[in-house]
Amino acid sequence: MSLLEVLRALFEIVVLWILFYQLYRAIKDSRAAAILAGLIATVILGYILLELTHAVVLQQIAGLIIGPGTLLVVLFQPEVRSALAKFGSNKLLRRFLNQRETNMNFVQTVCSSVSYLVSKRYGALIAICRNNNLQEYTSSGTELDACYTRELIGTIFMPKTLLHDGAVIVNGERIVCAAAILPVSNRELKDRSMGLRHRAGIGLAEASDAVVIIVSEETGAVSLAVGNVVQRDLSLELLSERLTQLLYTHASQEHHKETAH
Repeated sequence: MSLLEVLRALFEIVVLWILFYQLYRAIKDSRAAAILAGLIATVILGYILLELTHAVVLQQIAGLIIGPGTLLVVLFQPEVRSALAKFGSNKLLRRFLNQRETNMNFVQTVCSSVSYLVSKRYGALIAICRNNNLQEYTSSGTELDACYTRELIGTIFMPKTLLHDGAVIVNGERIVCAAAILPVSNRELKDRSMGLRHRAGIGLAEASDAVVIIVSEETGAVSLAVGNVVQRDLSLELLSERLTQLLYTHASQEHHKETAH
């Protein structure tokens, strides 16, 4: 047996195992499990009898019915649909098929929340983790584990709420902390309009590889701090473009570097 034949056999075994396992998961707690067991037993016994009696015509008829799987699909239509749905919702498959869509949705949600903050003139500081998880700063605030939404961000940074003073830290596209205390930059800032919030955002960008979004309470201007670079007065379109580059192009490049090493 050649290597190609061995690989083909292994591939068929894996595919069949996945299909049967997903079908088993879908029907294991239902009446269909007993029906399937009875059907398998009937098919096996029927096959043995047909082989022993050499009933050629009956073998051909049985092959036409059972071979394409028509009988299974008819009998187990709800279960097959459920199994396919579970397989389609598999995390690895979803990630492989929908990663770009998921990334774009997150960027759009961030930009939508920034737009809301600007319209309300709410000052805000949003730090998005990349390789550094910022655990030392997360522990300084109120720890959360919440989906990033415009409504939640707007509530957190609403003036006079308990969590509005400080930074929101985002990791894995989820809000992990609010009201975090960030390190303040010691470098000389030429623009005197940049206050403590800007200094804190710049300080975190200098101390880590985080992407930091700063919304000015006084002017509503949006700034983006990464490393030693601060971009000010960003439009939402440019913010979206920069976030996509920094969060996902950066992550892809880092992954390729690690793979190469």
